[in-house]
Amino acid sequence: MVGTWTEKHTQKYFRAAVKKRVDFIGTRKHLEFTDQVPPTHEWTAELLEQFNRNLRGVYNGPFDWEMTEVLLMKYIMTDDLLNSLKNLSKDVALPHLVRLVLDWACWDPPEEGAWPPGLSMRRYFMKWRHCEPLNFKSDTSTDVDMEQAANALLDMWIANDRLYADTPVQYREAEDVPGVTQYKLRMQDVTDEQRREAAEALEAYLNQEWRCGAPLQMKAWIKVRSYKRPENLPPAENDTVIRGPYMCLQCVKACILECRVPNDTELPKCVSCRVRKIKCAYQTELVDPRADPAFFNPPRALSKASVSQGSSTGPSSSAGASGSAKRTADTLSEEEREVKHTRS
Repeated sequence: MVGTWTEKHTQKYFRAAVKKRVDFIGTRKHLEFTDQVPPTHEWTAELLEQFNRNLRGVYNGPFDWEMTEVLLMKYIMTDDLLNSLKNLSKDVALPHLVRLVLDWACWDPPEEGAWPPGLSMRRYFMKWRHCEPLNFKSDTSTDVDMEQAANALLDMWIANDRLYADTPVQYREAEDVPGVTQYKLRMQDVTDEQRREAAEALEAYLNQEWRCGAPLQMKAWIKVRSYKRPENLPPAENDTVIRGPYMCLQCVKACILECRVPNDTELPKCVSCRVRKIKCAYQTELVDPRADPAFFNPPRALSKASVSQGSSTGPSSSAGASGSAKRTADTLSEEEREVKHTRS
């Protein structure tokens, strides 16, 4: 295991440690950061390296996996920092741990094409991406060892600076240099159906983002919808078929990927609006923005909502039966029982 500290133990340590630190002035809640983060265009290789070192300070801390995820996803990767980082160009070489934290915070599929059900943060970071933390042995690690390991986070918090420059070199941080850590993609752990659903869900989100606006943070991923065609309509082969953000606005909002308009009236109305018996927003003159390569190639489409204390929500396989973002217990070995937050 990484460490044994739960949230309760971590808060207890902070209360005691802060009283001893005369350099802390303020009333911030424990673990909360209010520092200003760099805008996207100001991130440099040096800043990313420093941020990776500070992430390592948390990742190598005495916290159990549940608390590690809460620290990284709620307290470190706040919305402002997440939005700044996720808009970086895909050409930017991110340090390994920075990339993994960003992967886990966003709904965008990993390189395998989709998030399979039951994938925990521990399994993704360690088994899939070979990012090893400092492990504390329950029979040999002392309280002093644990507290010393927690000091990296404590110092960063007291300085109220997630880019804190005085964090010492961290265990295995050299492995985070871009290109150093090699791993094989776990393509066998993701089905073609999960990849198809993930791609469709991303397309539905981008349609909304382009046409009518979509939230930057979401608690649950999108479930693509479809409707059964009524039997009294003309043959489908004569339909006007539109796919993309300039479908009927009602179809875009409903996460439908294909807007079909039967050729049977002077006032066109798409199939889904007929089924739902609502006013159709079909347009006869369309411009398809998908010709712009940026439409299907954004830096990162969106991020999941920040986790709440003691629980979290994470990307799912994004659609269909796997569309829920609720996390359930992972079926891991006995030594991995502490992992309670999984992708489901």
